Amino acid sequence: MKLSVIILNYNVKYFTDACLQTVLKAVGNRKDIEIIVADNHSTDGSKAYLEALYPDIRFLWFDQNHGFGKAYNKAVKQAKGNYLLFLNPDTLVSDTIIDEFETFARQHPGFGITGGKMIDGTGRFLPESKRGIPTPIVAFSKLTQLYKILNFKPFNSYYTIHLSENQTGKTDILTGALMFMKKDTFEKVGGFDEQFFMYGEDIDLSYRIKQLKKDNYYWPKAKIIHFKGESSRKDNRYFQNFLETTFQFYRKHFRSFPALEVLMKSFFKIWLKLKKTTPQVPERQHWHDVYFWGDQQYFNIIKQRYPKAQLFDHKNAINRQSMLLIFDMNTLPVSQIIATMESLKNKPINFRFYFPQRKMLLGSDHKDTLGKVVFL
Repeated sequence: MKLSVIILNYNVKYFTDACLQTVLKAVGNRKDIEIIVADNHSTDGSKAYLEALYPDIRFLWFDQNHGFGKAYNKAVKQAKGNYLLFLNPDTLVSDTIIDEFETFARQHPGFGITGGKMIDGTGRFLPESKRGIPTPIVAFSKLTQLYKILNFKPFNSYYTIHLSENQTGKTDILTGALMFMKKDTFEKVGGFDEQFFMYGEDIDLSYRIKQLKKDNYYWPKAKIIHFKGESSRKDNRYFQNFLETTFQFYRKHFRSFPALEVLMKSFFKIWLKLKKTTPQVPERQHWHDVYFWGDQQYFNIIKQRYPKAQLFDHKNAINRQSMLLIFDMNTLPVSQIIATMESLKNKPINFRFYFPQRKMLLGSDHKDTLGKVVFL
């Protein structure tokens, strides 16, 4: 399998760096896999920073922000693989993810798009890993959280609820944060529709591939950590873009509902004024216990920031009070880290990810807040 891993960076150089470190671990010594980083005219010094660290990776430096779909289309034109793996930069991928997608491709040769299991920085499953078709009513229910009260169709159809988070199966829509597909399938449908600048291009692509009579799949064995807030701030602009994208998608593939659009947009103007934007969750500064799981040589650096830190092993008791668990990203397989996070997701624990080569500590304590990067 010749694979092109394509990552789109836009002013998140440290997250892209962290993502690349995990991707390179997953790639290992394989020569049939290339990594392409496309940059949408970042202004945070991404070019100098990333090129110095990764001289063997292909970078595409655009002279303007093309948006999500157009940038990816440009990258695919230069991709040499017969398979494509699209990744958000604010992700950490399992060391087994490429092997898992390769296994899936052998077992389902006629597939359309395949996604995987995404968890956030707290270890909790992200239900957008598998989604349904967002009709205006479905999108309205999602934005207002009405689906939690009206748990029946069409109100509860935003997510693919007939599949559990660990169950493989068909799903209508997959997220652009993690998409695996054949390059010829991508080209057959014309790639991403560039009229969708940031939101909705993954929905549109998933739907058009279904129109080719190909099935899209959710494959939970392929796992990533997605610091979702880094790319999608849940502010008023996000909600407005989400609503507009829903109608844009629906006008393209189904029909136009001018009266419904006016009604819903008027409602949302009032709703957004009354609704408080999701608050930033401040980083906790003090924990009852701080543990570091990794190599002793890095532990000494961690102790400079957290003097009471202890080395973690499975004999340590998980205190009912607050705890910080720091993972050594150089020593531990990401698959083991993900499994640990999932097993502890309901405990009062925050997680951090330490990248020794950069002395960089990364983490997120809420699915809708920006991830934090600290240098030790």
